[in-house]
Amino acid sequence: MIIHRPKNTRGNVWQDWINSFRVFSFPGYFNPKYRNFGHLQTINDDRVQPEGHVPIHEHKNMEIFGYVVDGVCRHTDSDGRINDIPTGGVQRMSCGKGFKHTEGNSTDTPNRYLQLWVTPNVFDTEPIYDWHQFTREDKLNKFCDITEKLPIKQDAKLLSGIFTEDYTHKLSENRMYYLYVVLGSLTINGFNLVEGDSLSFIQENVIEIKNPNETEVILFDLINFL
Repeated sequence: MIIHRPKNTRGNVWQDWINSFRVFSFPGYFNPKYRNFGHLQTINDDRVQPEGHVPIHEHKNMEIFGYVVDGVCRHTDSDGRINDIPTGGVQRMSCGKGFKHTEGNSTDTPNRYLQLWVTPNVFDTEPIYDWHQFTREDKLNKFCDITEKLPIKQDAKLLSGIFTEDYTHKLSENRMYYLYVVLGSLTINGFNLVEGDSLSFIQENVIEIKNPNETEVILFDLINFL
């Protein structure tokens, strides 16, 4: 089963300093049809204006990726880190028993980053933070396993690819998958998709990418318990 979620059905929360498109229910947006997808809890596609920052706050027992699409994301946390994560960088917060942080934009140009949350399979562990710079070559015409460099406490993978040519990716019918179009357009298994569209896959065995246009996508590989 493949289900298409068009970009114009996402939630949208806007303030002077941020424009956030939300695939799943999140503070400021609730849709009972789109609470989560298995262990995948959150895909927020955020555009942050210069000097905009989320106030410092705490997370517990959540695996959180920050995937920088454009510009530079400023990360500050309660352990004293101040990191500027550039385009192509991905950070991972394994929040465990508690992790305080703020994210935002300390530059003079807007940025764009994805918040990606996955529930863990162990709880109240010591928090862990790390980030890694991924290149275009890492992702070009293939899926790069982000979780190989930034592992999480769950039987789940985050994959990312930039496609300029057709590509076939095999799936396991025993697992489920969620794909989000980050940039560009393409056709997948007969669905014409643009930036902000999603597809979910349950008991499917292949993803067929056709006619990509310098297209970047992310793909979650998850336990199927639906």
